Amino acid sequence: MSRWTNAGALVVGILTLSGCNKTYTPSDFMKDTDLRNKILMQCAQQNDQQSKNCLNAQEAKKKIDFQKQTGKTDI
Repeated sequence: MSRWTNAGALVVGILTLSGCNKTYTPSDFMKDTDLRNKILMQCAQQNDQQSKNCLNAQEAKKKIDFQKQTGKTDI
């Protein structure tokens, strides 16, 4: 019985941990400067530029920089 309990606890733990990482869209990052800067800093520190959040935060930053430089909303 304890073998099944341990296996069940392991499965629940894995499922719980896998749901912790929310993926944000570029528009989420465009709306929230603090979140964008936090994710970009984490990406640089962890040298993880290819995760979905890193790519989306980078895309949002490019769009915002483009808007600031040109006044246009589309790249």
